[in-house]
Amino acid sequence: MYNKKTTLWFLGILTLIVLVVAFFITMPFLYPVAAAIVLAVVFNPVHDYILKWTKHKPGLASLLSTLTLLLAFVVPAIIVISLATDEGLVAAQYLTRRSAAEGGFTLFLTTMAERTLKFVGHWIDLSKYDVHGTITSHVQQAGVWLLGSGASILAGFASLIVSSAITLVIVFFLFRDGREWVHRGVAVTPLSPDQARRLLSNISDTIVANVYGIVSVGAVQGILTGIAIAIVGLPSSLLLGLCAAIASVIPLVGPSLIWIPAGLYLIFTGAMWKGIFVLLWGAVVVSTVDNIIRPWVVSGKVELHPLVLLFFILAGVKAFGFLGLFLGPVIASVLTVLFQMFRQELLQNAEKSPTLP
Repeated sequence: MYNKKTTLWFLGILTLIVLVVAFFITMPFLYPVAAAIVLAVVFNPVHDYILKWTKHKPGLASLLSTLTLLLAFVVPAIIVISLATDEGLVAAQYLTRRSAAEGGFTLFLTTMAERTLKFVGHWIDLSKYDVHGTITSHVQQAGVWLLGSGASILAGFASLIVSSAITLVIVFFLFRDGREWVHRGVAVTPLSPDQARRLLSNISDTIVANVYGIVSVGAVQGILTGIAIAIVGLPSSLLLGLCAAIASVIPLVGPSLIWIPAGLYLIFTGAMWKGIFVLLWGAVVVSTVDNIIRPWVVSGKVELHPLVLLFFILAGVKAFGFLGLFLGPVIASVLTVLFQMFRQELLQNAEKSPTLP
């Protein structure tokens, strides 16, 4: 027998079950979907401009916006990869010359390791270790690993191309139909128009602020690392600066993955003061610039305590990988807004409830 309440419960439970199944089915596409949402939100002002330019033709505007987005990534990527390739060749030639001067790559590594161990040997007895044998063994293992990883690297590159293509297709439809999907989603929620607008605006602002923060911090840290590398005369300053910019998205360690090995390399190859300069520059300048730029870029858009923001970024990265850099702050920001809305609703109900004489 038909019962309104029973039907609602049944539909709600059935919808929840289907949503869970749909989530597990679409998990392989989680990263392309999330990346597409981030790109659509960040480039929405550009799409709005193109939409007006095309006299509000959604299909044409979405196609042009997607192509613009593609060019915005592809052209700089081609330029950077071309320059980084040249820098990589210079670095390879430099290492080849150094290793040839030392009698071969293995002997070159052995000499560097012996200098390091000699430095450490002032405090620890390391005479019982076979440095040459250990390095030879590890070089051989590294060669075998690189040969075996070739297929995995090619497969990973092919997967990246496919994921990028899927992301662009999703971005196109988000540009074209995204507003309608949002309106439909809001319509089925019991939120007031102001509450829905506030929640969506908060999510959008958090995504945009986080992207701007990541890009600006990465660019500045990469430039500063490249400047230090160029000052001390190491080759491939552009390549190492680019690597530092990419590494800046890794929480806690960031560009130190680049400037610490560079500084230690200089120290253990005899350029003591140059190595100390790189380490000090990285610790004092490169590492601290994050604490200056990110709050300045993000402030005014995300009303979160820096400690809360850091905690959710780290927790998001641990749970979702790179995607957590965006999901963590968004979840924290949405929770803040939801708590505020809940508090306002409680206060309004308390004001409306009759008071006892």
